[in-house]
Amino acid sequence: MSQHELLTNAVALTRAMSAAAAAGDWIEAARAAELRSPIIMQLQNDHEPATLQAARDIQAFDASLMQTAEAARVSLGKGFREASARIDAASRYQQAARL
Repeated sequence: MSQHELLTNAVALTRAMSAAAAAGDWIEAARAAELRSPIIMQLQNDHEPATLQAARDIQAFDASLMQTAEAARVSLGKGFREASARIDAASRYQQAARL
C-alpha cells in the first residue's frame, strides 16, 4: 500500500472514530482505533505539505476525541454512581420493609 493510501485510510478511520464518539458508540470508536493503529505505524516520515497537513488533522481529531472521551467517562461514572446509590437505597428499603 502506498503512503498516500495509508494516509487516506488513517484519516478515514480517524473520522470514523470521531463520528462514533459523537454518537456515544465507544465500542465502534475503539474498533476503528485498533484498525488505525497499525496503519499509523506503517507511515513513513514524509515532509510533503499534504502529508504534514493530514498528520496535523489526525492529531487535532485525536486531541478533540480525548476531550470527548474524558467527558463521556466522567458522565458515565456519575451515572453509575447515581444508579448504585439508588440500588443501595432500594436494598435498604427492602430490608426495612421486612421488619
